[in-house]
Amino acid sequence: MQMYVNYYDREIKSNDENPTVGILLSTLKNKTVVKYTLPEDNKNIFSSSYKLHLPTEQELIDAVEEEKKNLELNNNT
Repeated sequence: MQMYVNYYDREIKSNDENPTVGILLSTLKNKTVVKYTLPEDNKNIFSSSYKLHLPTEQELIDAVEEEKKNLELNNNT
C-alpha cells in the first residue's frame, strides 16, 4: 500500500493538498483486517476532523465489525 500512497502523492495529488494517508479496510465473514500507512518520511498528519490520536487497528476492526452487524440486522428485517 505504501507504493500506492507514494505514487498518488507524486503523480496525482495537487500541490495544495496534504500528504496522502492510506487506509485499507477489508472484511470477510469471519475476519476483518485494517492497515494504514503514511507517506514516507512524514512528520505531521493533518485531517479535516481533529482527533487526539489515530484509531488503532483494533479500534477500526471493531468499528467495521459493528457495521457488519448493523447491515446483517437490516438485511434480516
